[in-house]
Amino acid sequence: MEITVLGGYGVGKTMYLERYPESGETVTGGEYRKGPGGKASNQAIQIRRLGVAANLITAVGTDSGAALGHDLWLAEGVNTDGVVVVDAPTMVGFICVDSNGDNRIAIAPGALAHMTVANVESLYPVIDRSAALVVSFELNPLVGFEAIRHARQQGITTVCNPAPATEIPADVLSCIDYLVPNLFEATQIVQALGADLREPADIARYLLGRGVGAVIITLGANGVYLDSGLGGAFLPAVPAKKVVDTTGAGDSFVGALASALVQGAQLPEAVSHAMRVAAVTVEGAEVVPSLPYAESLMEKSGIGYD
Repeated sequence: MEITVLGGYGVGKTMYLERYPESGETVTGGEYRKGPGGKASNQAIQIRRLGVAANLITAVGTDSGAALGHDLWLAEGVNTDGVVVVDAPTMVGFICVDSNGDNRIAIAPGALAHMTVANVESLYPVIDRSAALVVSFELNPLVGFEAIRHARQQGITTVCNPAPATEIPADVLSCIDYLVPNLFEATQIVQALGADLREPADIARYLLGRGVGAVIITLGANGVYLDSGLGGAFLPAVPAKKVVDTTGAGDSFVGALASALVQGAQLPEAVSHAMRVAAVTVEGAEVVPSLPYAESLMEKSGIGYD
């Protein structure tokens, strides 16, 4: 059983600060770290660490950032048949994390903006051997849209983590089995479609009416709002023992959710499992080192999925 993940890879440059600077202000005393990141890469690694085979579709350049990624994927056992090399720098993300573990991220997409629909069409065989396709939008959104359409035609489960948020065409929305935005992204998506909605329940009903199979809106410390068309519900957050860095929480959640779904979990069970995995993730600094393995989850807190 395999999951293909399509989206971004890049180098994360993280500054840990006591607080964010105000406009025009310089703050000092921070700690700087650099390492591999990107939503799709993080999600694929989380999926693989939870025991499910993962294929990555993304774009890189020919620079040191690309080499860092290939070394990482080899070490993690992530299949790279779908990694496209283009004539542009590998994506770089600049991340600030404050003393509460909250983060702000800015991205220079580089190679990701150069991936084309023709590139992904050549990679259909990678998608076709998968039980599920997970898509995010750090690369050219048109690539993600086409991959989702193709997966639906092939009867493959589609999971869309619409980050960064973008306007999603109507025919693509109706091809998404599981839409997993945070509240900010969910609000932006419906506003792009002409609906001024703010409450998770209203947003979820609207998107279900547009053909989405299930809407899972992540709410940080407030948990998750889930609606699969049978009535919506808030699921309370799983508290972390200590919040160190929330940067990888969303990617860990999506990877764990997809892993549980392809292994046969019902949606509420899969969401609860994903929240527990994400809670462990935020207890560590930096994303990749914090993404938990199935074995360590059991050892730390008895978290597991059969």
